[in-house]
Amino acid sequence: MYAKTLFRKCVLAVCIPASSFPVFSATAIGQDLVLEEIIVTARKRAESLQETPVAVTALSSEALREQGVRNLSDINTVVPNIEVAAGNGNAGLANIYIRGVGQRNSGANIDSGVGIYMDDVYVGRPDGALLDINDVQSVQVLRGPQGTLFGKNTTGGALVFTSNRPQDEFEGMVGLRAGNYDRLDGDLMLNVPLTDSLFTRLSATHRSRDGYVENLFDGEDYIDEDRQSLMWQTRWLATEDLTLDLNVIWAQTDQTARPQKCLKVPGYVGWQEALFDTLAVIPSTGRSYADFCLDGANAGGGDPRKVISDLGSTYEAENQGVSLTAEWAVNDDLTLKSTTGWRYTEAEQNDDIDNTGLPFLHRTNSVHPFSTPAKTDQYSQELKLIGSAFDDRMQYVTGAYWFREESDNRRTVNLLGPYDPAVSGLIFLNTTANLKEAENEAWAIFSQVEWEFNEHWRVTAGLRYTDEERDFTRQVFAPDPATLDANGGPVIPVGGGLYVVSRPGFLYNPSFDFITGDAPSGNVSNSDVTPMGSIQYLFGEGGVVDNGSLYLTYSEGFLSGGLSEAPGGDIEEFDAEEVENIEFGFKLDMLDRRLRVNGALFHMDYTNRQLTTLVVNPATGSPAPATINAKSSTIQGVELETTWLASENWLITFNAAVNDGDIEEFDDVQLTVGTTPETPAGCTRTNLSIINVDECPNDRSDENLPRLPEESYMLAVQYSWQSPWGLVEPRVQASWKFDIDYCFDSASCRSGLWLEDKQFDLGTRITWFSPDGDWTAALWGTNLTDEDHIIGGGALVESQGNGGTVANPPRMYGAEVQYRF
Repeated sequence: MYAKTLFRKCVLAVCIPASSFPVFSATAIGQDLVLEEIIVTARKRAESLQETPVAVTALSSEALREQGVRNLSDINTVVPNIEVAAGNGNAGLANIYIRGVGQRNSGANIDSGVGIYMDDVYVGRPDGALLDINDVQSVQVLRGPQGTLFGKNTTGGALVFTSNRPQDEFEGMVGLRAGNYDRLDGDLMLNVPLTDSLFTRLSATHRSRDGYVENLFDGEDYIDEDRQSLMWQTRWLATEDLTLDLNVIWAQTDQTARPQKCLKVPGYVGWQEALFDTLAVIPSTGRSYADFCLDGANAGGGDPRKVISDLGSTYEAENQGVSLTAEWAVNDDLTLKSTTGWRYTEAEQNDDIDNTGLPFLHRTNSVHPFSTPAKTDQYSQELKLIGSAFDDRMQYVTGAYWFREESDNRRTVNLLGPYDPAVSGLIFLNTTANLKEAENEAWAIFSQVEWEFNEHWRVTAGLRYTDEERDFTRQVFAPDPATLDANGGPVIPVGGGLYVVSRPGFLYNPSFDFITGDAPSGNVSNSDVTPMGSIQYLFGEGGVVDNGSLYLTYSEGFLSGGLSEAPGGDIEEFDAEEVENIEFGFKLDMLDRRLRVNGALFHMDYTNRQLTTLVVNPATGSPAPATINAKSSTIQGVELETTWLASENWLITFNAAVNDGDIEEFDDVQLTVGTTPETPAGCTRTNLSIINVDECPNDRSDENLPRLPEESYMLAVQYSWQSPWGLVEPRVQASWKFDIDYCFDSASCRSGLWLEDKQFDLGTRITWFSPDGDWTAALWGTNLTDEDHIIGGGALVESQGNGGTVANPPRMYGAEVQYRF
């Protein structure tokens, strides 16, 4: 019973069980309970967390379950200094920030500063990357630039997922989870040894839940869940020294996305708002666009989860992948590891960007028959030599990496209208389509060496050379006027989205065709050398600190430049992002190894930070996001993770992060309606027939860095009660985040309306483990106080005079049961 209790304590202390890494075993001092040793692979080899000079949080499968983490997005409230959201606007794709570094744009021509790795395979596209947690051995969150070993564009950090590999014993698991909003989840795992050297493992998940945002336009509920995934693995022990692992994955998402709550910025008139109010909205409806936004804002008495959206939103994604890992123990001191991967992603979505009941600004690559989903194939190969020398005083990893990604077929249709009648009795339809194709190729060589001077002092040095090349083509299309009338009548364009039609008899054809236009393309190539160095002191036994280390690390990161997808003439290039990081970390086990205090103080200096802006499409007068560089910015802060085994029954966890981000130089343009006869000095003017739009120099250095909370905290208290009927563990967990900004363009950032001053979530869980360990059951709840706060949105204020906000999920609760055999 003692051993079992000790193992449970290990799980709750967020460790990776010793059985996962047989190099280490459970630790006990006499008969006293201690916090178990945690094993991580943050440096591509198994080692103790307390001796790893990296700011990393490791969560085992048991710890993930105990803390209610069922999906990547649930890590938000568990790990310090990470922000995970289901997209920026409507789509349910993975949008991840670590220490305030990530990427709002999700096109194939740009990458995020946070890398996701699944069994050593880099996940290039965010579609379908909100991974559901099932049969996962561990999730590791590496904070800060990982420019040497996880060097594929990881200027902010990396998420490393490791699945459970097939074993030589028959075992299985089935799980069921039910809750409010008709929550019904299922999990399955089956491990079957076929021979003494060949094993196979199948795991599957199903996630379903009704939506909790009511759209008063169509009476439907949105932000539901409907996801399935499969993973089939085969392990072959080819020889005593050679192991082959084949991993095949499939996942599908088919769910409504998240329509947003319209938010009007008082006193601000966007250029698109002014233009289309005059051309179409007011003549057709008798009301302004701002009036319709206020309808959405007031929907349901201002309830943040009641919206008005004429398009709704949908999101579909399919992922397939195959990876082959070969690990050859050349000798006792050297291992050669090869990881070959292929991943296919297909995704489509509809976005109601105007957040109203008007056909004002729609974007789709699924509804209109001319639109097509995005398709991406990625291929990767990594070779690593992992070894030791000089009686294990030197540990090293060296290798080479190659990656290629091909994205095509993403044909998106942007629609505004139709309005019939519009000004002067004409119809108004403002639309374009574009097809984006991208090819990205990268290769790198890397090496990292650690030298142990004595039992207390170690140094680590690493170096990576990376070369990346990107090709991007944007094919544009214009509507074919001859196809706008379903009855075949003449339709004559007069400019600005206005058409003369033959009346009576005109019938709008929503399946109109397009005419092929220009296809500008571009190419960009970047390369960089990213070094790292660390000096580390390890504590010996017998002092105030029972176990642990101090480290000082300097590291660099590199995020390749690219080509902006903003509409217009030639494709514009943005520069590579570079970061220098200085970090002092401490990892301390104290009070007879019952108190663990880990933390880091860091300062990151960014050059050419890749941020987003808003530009005007001169062909349609509609807005479009673009990627530009902020020449200089810094992020500094402190992170703390503590675990205290207060007694045999009580476990207390407290995490915190305090950040200070500063944009020192960020030159952009401000887009406003031109109100003077002459173009202001230093500005450029775009003539949109009815109005002019001025682009004037704009210093944005006073803005907040996006998605970087100034403060975040998590406090959890758990009690273990050993009863005659099994182990019962109630847990209460609370998390707070303060002052986090979700603004987008300059006007939205200055308004302060997308700055959330406080996010709070209170959750609880009561878990029961049967005496034999086969059965597990739990009752759980999240957001028990039913708080309302912003967790994202889209803010195109300069064009629309408003934006949208997304509220956090309401109170959720339910029960689950799991059986292992």
